[in-house]
Amino acid sequence: MKKLLLTLTLFLGPALFAVTMALAGNPAGKMQTLINEYRHHEGFDGISVGPLGVALLKTIALSDSDLDAEDRAVLRAFNKIKRVTILDFEDAEADVKARFVQKAKQILSGMELILEAKDDGDKLSIYGVDKGDEIRDCILWDPDGTIICVRGSVTLDKLMAAVNND
Repeated sequence: MKKLLLTLTLFLGPALFAVTMALAGNPAGKMQTLINEYRHHEGFDGISVGPLGVALLKTIALSDSDLDAEDRAVLRAFNKIKRVTILDFEDAEADVKARFVQKAKQILSGMELILEAKDDGDKLSIYGVDKGDEIRDCILWDPDGTIICVRGSVTLDKLMAAVNND
């Protein structure tokens, strides 16, 4: 048994280290780690939908008989979305919330600001990683209490078609 564990450690150890390092260098991976660190604090409420859940939601949405062809095309534009995590921290204690916001801002500084919207004092920023004709790993950030991480990618032309479709 000891030989088996030693063998697995020797062979899988470098692979696990490489995966950990890859996630550590990825801003969206860092944000996911930060969310996981804080989601169990008082006032932090989060939900994650993994690949199976996202696929199920897409299937349910596409089966809606009220959707027209344009709506279906918009939904299909997001086929490469693999995971969605939502964290609400509006009701968190002030000091814990401040630490979370500071750490989140450090991570977001390593990403490209795609869009920023302000309305009556509310502010929403969308960050992502620009990969030519694709935007990867979008993070929707409201520093007053909400963060949404969308892991995966969407092409810019499909995103613009979705935005213009309303």
